[in-house]
Amino acid sequence: MEINESIAAIQASYPSLRDHHPLLMASAVLPTGPIKEVSRLVFDRAQRFRSSIAFWAHPLCGKSSCIYALQKLAPIQYPGSAFVIYEPTSKDVAAEGALIEDLLSMIDYEPRVLRSLAGKRDQLLRALYALSVAGRHLFLVIDEAQNLHVKDLGWLKRIVNWLTTHEVKVTVVLFGQSQLCSMHQRFMAEMPDLTVRFMADLVEFRSLQDATDLRGVLKSCDEETEYPSGSGWSYTQYLWPLAHANGFRLASCAVDLYDAFRSQSAGAVDHEGISMQWVAEALMLVGQDGERSDTEGMSIPRDTWERAILDSGYRTRTPAALAATAMGRTRGRRSP
Repeated sequence: MEINESIAAIQASYPSLRDHHPLLMASAVLPTGPIKEVSRLVFDRAQRFRSSIAFWAHPLCGKSSCIYALQKLAPIQYPGSAFVIYEPTSKDVAAEGALIEDLLSMIDYEPRVLRSLAGKRDQLLRALYALSVAGRHLFLVIDEAQNLHVKDLGWLKRIVNWLTTHEVKVTVVLFGQSQLCSMHQRFMAEMPDLTVRFMADLVEFRSLQDATDLRGVLKSCDEETEYPSGSGWSYTQYLWPLAHANGFRLASCAVDLYDAFRSQSAGAVDHEGISMQWVAEALMLVGQDGERSDTEGMSIPRDTWERAILDSGYRTRTPAALAATAMGRTRGRRSP
């Protein structure tokens, strides 16, 4: 298709498709450097019949975006695989029945849950097997893993062992906040075999650190994305077709975007980094004006990025270090 024809086709699709563009919905799965690293580690371990890895991060570092990306990428890397996300709640006493019921709820189990523990356990095992049997692979992601009890690991081990004896590969991925590090040390003293089983590798998941990291995100919008599916048009090309045809690329904005974040954070990004959440918000707000600003010589100046960052609510965020301290104080007040 000729460039002018592509521009006309893109613009003609705007009434029905533009508002659903992933950037404009702040729902794009973009391959950031940290997400690429996590994906590489997870899918490398997924080649083994039974494997686990744990990641910890400060609040607002973007681990939810990372989990979402893994959920999208897993069936591509391992066709037919099942992907289950379990988020344990903070509790004083661990109970196997509660764990089983939570997992059944997470997978939208429809039959009536049996009252006996043995019955519930059998229902969960067979439900997980049914989900995983097509690809013979289950990815079990535990979010907010710092809320786990050591007994929970024992019950999860039983689930993993049952599935592996039925020839289903199981990859367990733990995501937690910084408390996961101290929990790892505590569990290692109490139950070293289970801790090694599930948390032998404890890796920090970092936020975006500098303009180079941002350039990778923006470059993916230019080159590694497509909207709508099958069109061959990148995210950037779709939002700014005329500017794109004349050489505009979002990657060229990386330094201005980083400097804008740095300015709006009073320099705090130098030590706390930038969560993908805020990058997505800024891209959404700038992209919303794309149809009006799309010209042959278009550029996105730093003050435009600064206005978007300000409008996103970024300045009201709780920096990672302060959030971690606040949570520690909360836990201290609740401790007997």
